[in-house]
Amino acid sequence: MSVITDIEHVSADKMYDTNAVYQTLDEYFPDTEIVIPPKDNTFADEVHHPKRMSNLIGWFALGIIGWQSVRKYGKRNISETTMQCYKKIIGNSLHSREFENQSKEMLLGCSILNHFIQLGMPDSYRVA
Repeated sequence: MSVITDIEHVSADKMYDTNAVYQTLDEYFPDTEIVIPPKDNTFADEVHHPKRMSNLIGWFALGIIGWQSVRKYGKRNISETTMQCYKKIIGNSLHSREFENQSKEMLLGCSILNHFIQLGMPDSYRVA
């Protein structure tokens, strides 16, 4: 299986702050912005992947909140909340065995969630 679309942004938590993760992502998606906060015990040296070093330097230069804001790390929270919602409403596992059917099952689940959101979300208007 291969990814047939360009990926612009990858976010993950501190657990994935390893050279192996950066190397794998850079190998398959060289133009992707990798946004992984450094682990607490990480220090700067030449052994680290260049994108990992960039995150580390930015983390210390901008501070935690500044780095998260500049690197759009908050998007990760949105995607995690969406997956949690999907799992609670649709379920934790897929029922189909074949990949093609699993992808259709996921699309159907996403379509159902989108309809739920459209039915339950109020229209908001700015007053001031």
